[in-house]
Amino acid sequence: MVNAVAQKRGPYAPSRRRREQIAEAVLALVDEVGHDAITAALVAERAGASEATVHYHFASKDHLLVAALEHADRVSSQKTQEAAEPDFDPEVIREIGGGIDNRSRLLVMLHGQVGTPGHPAGDYFRHRNEQAVDIFSRIIRRRQREGIALPNLDPERTARQFYAMWEGLFLMAHAEGVADYADVAYDGF
Repeated sequence: MVNAVAQKRGPYAPSRRRREQIAEAVLALVDEVGHDAITAALVAERAGASEATVHYHFASKDHLLVAALEHADRVSSQKTQEAAEPDFDPEVIREIGGGIDNRSRLLVMLHGQVGTPGHPAGDYFRHRNEQAVDIFSRIIRRRQREGIALPNLDPERTARQFYAMWEGLFLMAHAEGVADYADVAYDGF
């Protein structure tokens, strides 16, 4: 028997899958043609959806681009989470650094939008920053336990400082066209 009281339901699974398919299509297109070339028509064609469906799920091109980065983060989160584990290989930091490509150019462009009130990149970068600081603070705590890091360091503060340097190097590398910013950060870590 159906309960007479309507129960609040979350988003339907097919809707979540469709959003994920669209985000995956956007990410593939960013990698192939860059973020400037992205259009709803191109995304719809790649995702096997209509333009109306794309617009239904994502209010603007910026929302599409942020969704693509969120998708990329979900795919790569395993690797970044492993960085905080006891058997962490420091070479992972070099891999996380990557280089200059269309995806990293998208990150730089969206970094510039963070200060725009209500822009979807604001929430994305706040969450991304929190995750990075958490990972780096866990690495610092572990290194303190192992006697490798100074015991009087505040792990969260130091992680925030390290991540600020990392992001600054990332932006500088793009401005200067230099792809080895991870080596600068890695040397001190």
